[in-house]
Amino acid sequence: MACALPMAATAQDRAPLSAIGWLSDSVALPAALPRPVAPDAAEPPVASNALPGRVTVRPLDGPDAPPAALGLFSPASRGLPSELWAPGADPELGAIRPATLASSQRLLHDLLAADPGRSGADDADEALFLERVDALMGLGQLDTARSMLDLAGRDRPRSFRRWFDIALLTGQENAGCSAMRRLPQITPTYPARIFCLARGGDWRAAELTLETARSLDVITAAEAERLRLFLDELADPLMLPPPVSPTPLDFAILAAVGEPLRTPALPLAFAHADLRPITGWKLRLDAAERLARRGAITADRLWQIYHERSPAASGALWDRVELAQELDAAVEAADPARVSALLPQVWDAMQAAGLPHALAMRYADDLGRLPLTGPARDIAAQLSALTGAPATTPLLPFVAALVGGGDAPLPAQSPLEAAIADGLQVTPPPARASRAIAEGRRASAAIDAAALLDDGAEGNLDAIRQGLATLVAAGFHDTARRAAIELAILGPDA
Repeated sequence: MACALPMAATAQDRAPLSAIGWLSDSVALPAALPRPVAPDAAEPPVASNALPGRVTVRPLDGPDAPPAALGLFSPASRGLPSELWAPGADPELGAIRPATLASSQRLLHDLLAADPGRSGADDADEALFLERVDALMGLGQLDTARSMLDLAGRDRPRSFRRWFDIALLTGQENAGCSAMRRLPQITPTYPARIFCLARGGDWRAAELTLETARSLDVITAAEAERLRLFLDELADPLMLPPPVSPTPLDFAILAAVGEPLRTPALPLAFAHADLRPITGWKLRLDAAERLARRGAITADRLWQIYHERSPAASGALWDRVELAQELDAAVEAADPARVSALLPQVWDAMQAAGLPHALAMRYADDLGRLPLTGPARDIAAQLSALTGAPATTPLLPFVAALVGGGDAPLPAQSPLEAAIADGLQVTPPPARASRAIAEGRRASAAIDAAALLDDGAEGNLDAIRQGLATLVAAGFHDTARRAAIELAILGPDA
C-alpha cells in the first residue's frame, strides 16, 4: 500500500516564479529593442531618394549580442524529444514552480538546461535563454544557471546581472565584485558600486558615491539607509522595515549590517545563502533539507552537512541527523543486521521530511549489495526502484510491472494504481496539452504535466491521469514511467 507523499514545502517553494521578480538592480541595462513591425503588404514600397538604404551594423560576437540558444547537453542525452520549443512561441516559463516529485524536478531541470535546438541569432532566442536561466534560478538550480551563463558569456549586462546575483547568494561576493570591475562593458548601479567599493576596502570612495547618489536622487530612502548602515558600523539604525521583495543585493547588505533576513520566508534560491560556512549548523541543516527536497542540491551534499558535527539536542531534525549518521556507519561497515534494524526508522523519518528520494539516491546501490531482512528488504527494493535501477528483491506486482516496462495492461488493484494505469495507457491528454504538442511546444506541455503531477501527489487522481497522459503524448516516456513509479511507491493513500 502506498504511503502518503509528504508535503513539507513552504508557500514560497510552491508559489509560481513569475519571472523571478527578485533580481538585483545591480547593472545598468541597455534599452529593450523595439518589437519588429511587419510591413503592410498593401502599401507599395516608397523610396525618398536614390541612395542605398541605411545599413545597421551589429557585431554578432560583441558585448551586446544575444547569447546563442545554448544548452549544457543535447535533449537526446537525457531522453528528451529533439523539438522542445516552437520558434516565436511564448514558453510561459514564469509559471514554473519548484516540483515535489523527483521525476518532475529532473524533467524541469533538463528542459531548461538542454540545447533547445534553435539558431540563437535573434532577440527572441536571447529572451528564451534568459528566461531559462531565470527559471533555473527560481528552482534553486544555481549551479546549473551559473554554468549556462558561463557557457554563453557573462560579459553582457543582462547575463552578468544574473551571474552577480548567483555570486551573492553563494558567498562569492568578492568574486562578483572583481568581475564587475574587470568588465568595462558592465556599468554597475549606485547600490552595487557602493557595495563593491566597500567590499574592496575603498570606504572613502564608497561614502562619496553614496553622497552623490543621494544628491542625484537616484536611490530610494530605504536603499540609502541600508547603505549608510553598511558603510558606518557605528551609525544608529533607524526603524527600517525589511524590503517587501528583497533582492540578493539587499540580502547581502542586510546580512552585513547584522540584520539578516530569514531565508525560509524567501524564494528557494536564497536558501543557498544559508549553506555558507559562516552560518550556524541548524540553519545549514534546514536550508540543505529544503534544497534537497526540491532537488536543488544532491543527496551527497545533504549528507555532507548531516555529518558536520554530532547532534546535541533532541527533536525531529536532530533525530533525523542522528539516524542518518548511524545508517551511514552501518552501511560503511557492511553490517546487514544493523542496517536492517535502522533502515525502517530512517525511511519513516525521511518520508516525514519529504526526503525519500534523497535517501534513495544516497543508499540504493549500497543496500542492494547487502543481505537485508524484514521490512528493510522491501524498503531497499523500493529505494532501488525510485532511482530507476532494477530491484534485487521482489516488488509489489503493480510497481514491478512499471519497473519492467512494456505495453501489457498494468495490474491495478486500487484507485491510485488505476489512475496511474489510465494515465499511461488510456487517458488522452488535456486539450491545452494537445494544442501545445501540435504546435511543437513540447516543453510547455511537459511543464504543465509537472504541475499536474504535483497536484496528483496531493491526492488529485484526475491530475495524475492528465499529467501522465500529457507526458506520454509529448514523447516523455521515461519521465512518465519514473513519475508513475514514484507515485505508486510514495503517492497518496487512495
